[in-house]
Amino acid sequence: MNFLNLGLGELLGLVGAISAGVVALYLLDRSKRRQLVATLRFWSAADVRTELKHRRRIQQPWSLLLQLLSLALLLTAIAGPQLGIFDVAGRDHVIVLDTSAWMGSRVGQGILMDQAKANARAYLRSIPRRDRVMLVRADALATPATAFESSRGVLESAIQQSQPGASALNLSQALEFADRAQKLQSQRAGEIVFVGAGRVSEEEAALSSVPGNLRVVTTSSAQENVGLRKIGLRRSPTAPDSWDIFVVVRNYGARPQSVDLGLQFSKSPAGSRRLTLRPGSEEQAAFTYPAKTGGFLEARLNVRDAFPQDDRAVMELPPEASARVVVYSDEPQLLRPLFAANPQVNALFESPEKFDPAVKADVVVLDRFSYPLKSNAASIWIQPPASASPVRVSATRTGLRLDKWHPETPLGAGLRTRDVTLESAEVFSPAVGDIVVAETTEGPVIVATEGSKPGESKRVVIGFHPGRGPMKYELATPLLMANILRWMIPGAFRQWEFQAGTVGTVNAAVDKDAKPEQIRVLDDANRSLPFTIDGENLRFFSGAPGTVRVQVGDRETVYSLTLPDVGEEVWRVPAGVHKGVPKAILSEAAPRDLWPWLALLGGIGLLADWLLYGRSRAFRLRASGAMAPHFKKMAQWRKAS
Repeated sequence: MNFLNLGLGELLGLVGAISAGVVALYLLDRSKRRQLVATLRFWSAADVRTELKHRRRIQQPWSLLLQLLSLALLLTAIAGPQLGIFDVAGRDHVIVLDTSAWMGSRVGQGILMDQAKANARAYLRSIPRRDRVMLVRADALATPATAFESSRGVLESAIQQSQPGASALNLSQALEFADRAQKLQSQRAGEIVFVGAGRVSEEEAALSSVPGNLRVVTTSSAQENVGLRKIGLRRSPTAPDSWDIFVVVRNYGARPQSVDLGLQFSKSPAGSRRLTLRPGSEEQAAFTYPAKTGGFLEARLNVRDAFPQDDRAVMELPPEASARVVVYSDEPQLLRPLFAANPQVNALFESPEKFDPAVKADVVVLDRFSYPLKSNAASIWIQPPASASPVRVSATRTGLRLDKWHPETPLGAGLRTRDVTLESAEVFSPAVGDIVVAETTEGPVIVATEGSKPGESKRVVIGFHPGRGPMKYELATPLLMANILRWMIPGAFRQWEFQAGTVGTVNAAVDKDAKPEQIRVLDDANRSLPFTIDGENLRFFSGAPGTVRVQVGDRETVYSLTLPDVGEEVWRVPAGVHKGVPKAILSEAAPRDLWPWLALLGGIGLLADWLLYGRSRAFRLRASGAMAPHFKKMAQWRKAS
């Protein structure tokens, strides 16, 4: 028995003190002495006080005993006794519920998640109700669903609301989180209970460093499954109007599987392949599909297995991007190789007589003539007349040596020449804010303007003809033109790659000299995501399905993270770890309060004393005919006493 409000010593002391007071009241009760006289005629008044005497014995011992017993019962009820419990603190447990993608696999009439929920509820019923429990949902991240909670209703509601996610289970992180929560927030640590299938990555399959108080309640996870692992697409380097497609398929089961892989682009067949996969292995299939327009690419496995979520993937592909360039020149053959070599440039050559100031184009090239533009197109000016040049011409020289390029600018990146003498060149006087790309000893010969003012577009002015003289044979000439076009319309020359992958941690390849400030990782809401770079490997994490874009310079990779991430192997539980749901501990059942019964008995005792021995006329027992002899005998006994 346990007392909640008073200790045993306090209770005994209080009962003794009150009992002594009640006995003293009985002993100190005083009354007037009765005198029997024949008449008051001879009685004379006297100034003498009536003699009083104290009782030396208790006249009603049974009443006193009944009162003392009733008061002792009431005081014991106030002490709050409980029967069957001596540990009021309880223990703190942590249930780690597996909510990884694999928990959505089919088994029987439901899914694995249903089994895990039933096991978690069974564990709750097996522990004392005074114990507190924290529920942690575990996939790629460990997320607490409740604090340490003793209310079974709150815990069962949190268990019922748990659903399979899209990422794989990170078991070591989940167990570490549960262990740390017990150490920081628990007074008496109980068990850490893992409930789930335990399908993890190959690195965690042999995880043996686990907490000593771990219990594992596993669900069946021997289902066969074949799923899409990754899909990659990029424009073919040999045929820019075609897509190179590769698909990776994995067999997660324990038996060999033969599956049919089919591709559809905008609901039209784009390829098919029959794959035979060994247990635990991956196979890759490559396709090439011509498509200039945009559309949806669907990859599908013709298979019926326990986990259909990874049998289908859909990606949206953009149309082939191209830049419209209009070249006005009397000698188009000099400039045609510089523009026609790029498949992403749609070049139109016109004579200066057909010049349209409002021409609809991305870039306009004016070869050795000048005319004001009314469109918002970017412009390239080649040896413009000195009187109408957009950048002031300070001098015109022949036989100038091209001394210096500015590779720190986007326009001069990667450009270099050696011993190049220009036949004729214009030397410019750039304004503040202009970008100098190349210069001679006389001054700049290539100048660019950002066009920061409203209504202005980007502009590059070249003081020499790139298709004439020694520059015609220099590798820097086509690179210069490519830099100019990329700077003016960067979206049209961006190299696109698309990958459909799994949710979770993503590794992307980057150049060795890539600088973090030049890299952007954006989600589908155009918000920046944190990332790390280790050598040539960029790593970021996405915990939910969506689209992530990685921009590195003029290259952009779009990751469509829609495939669920499934662990490759099942965790091998170390020997010595407790397994299964424990039996309910009957000796630690919920405590029973005794105070209501004690208070009831005490009240009944006081009521009985009042009815039997009280002096109230309303409840005084009157002698009846049947009880008259009994009362006569009691009267005689009292007179004799």
